[in-house]
This record gives sequence, C-alpha cells and structure tokens, in this order.
Amino acid sequence: MKERTLASTRPWSGRRVGVRVDEVERADGHRTTREVIEHPGAVAILAWDGERLAMVSQWRHATGQELLELPAGTLEPDEPPAETARRELAEEVGLAAAGWEAGPSFFTAPGFCTELMHLFLATELDESAAESDADEQLEPSWMTLSDALAAVDDGRIVDAKSMAGIGWLERRVRADPGGVASRLPRDPAR
Repeated sequence: MKERTLASTRPWSGRRVGVRVDEVERADGHRTTREVIEHPGAVAILAWDGERLAMVSQWRHATGQELLELPAGTLEPDEPPAETARRELAEEVGLAAAGWEAGPSFFTAPGFCTELMHLFLATELDESAAESDADEQLEPSWMTLSDALAAVDDGRIVDAKSMAGIGWLERRVRADPGGVASRLPRDPAR
C-alpha cells in the first residue's frame, strides 16, 4: 500500500507551515497528487496539580471561535519537544514544573498534515515562571479532571489534542488514583 513520490513542489511557505504538492504512484500503478501541509511539530502539556488541570482559552482564527485547550505550542527549529513543553508552560500559564513525563505522540491530521504532537504530563507545579508570548492572547483557567471530561462530553472542549490528553490523563489517574504525581521522575534539568 506504500506510495512512491515521483515529484514534489512547494508552492507556498510561511512562518510556521508550508504547502507541498507531491505527485505519487500508488502500489497498483495509479498516479495521483497529494497536498501536504508541512508543520514542524508541537507539544501539549497536561499541567496537573493532583486535583486540577491548567487550561487556556484562546481565539483560533481557523475555526472562527474561542477554544478551551491544554497549553500547547509549536516546536522551534532544532528544539527538543521537552524544551518546547517547558517554554510553552511558562509562556501560556506562567508555570514551571519539577515533575515531567513524556506521554504519547500522535499525528494531529495525518490525511494532509505532517504535524506530530508530543504530549507531556507536568507535575509539582510552581507558579513563578511567568513569561508571555506577544503573538497570543490567552485566558488561563483550572479545571478538575471530572469537569474537563464533562467539557469534552458536552462539546465545550472540541480541540483534538486536548481531548486526547485529557483521556490519557484520566486513564492514568484511574489506574493509579493516588500516585500519578508522586511517582513521576524529577526534571533532570532542575
């Protein structure tokens, strides 16, 4: 089922994403084109204090609405995902964390986009890390895990990375209700 790329063009490139058009040959010999949005990858952070989860509300121009989401951000060139997570946690919600665990990574829209999202669980939170990003207007808030799950169910949270992350955290907490934060490795960079 693998496709072979015969030719590629890049008709547009922006600050964060680019567009690539590939001419491909399928395994059955049929030729067609594939339009691909090239994205450097991103992180989403579950900032968990053991009872509450840090969230942000922000306007998302592409959707035409304000979305309630996990703190998240795009990788900078050559920046490891763990560093992006630390930076974005400080920029978006003014937090630092001593406990970090890498969660699953997943493609956000594999039918047309290369974005690979890296999920991180951040615990042992410290509220003294305020940094801001001039490109964003965010409204931080806190939700209990049960409220976050209800917000997924009732449509207040419609962002895929947030839905995936909240579901992952819920499974972790259910499997070990008292120990998710206590058994995480300490951040080796601190």
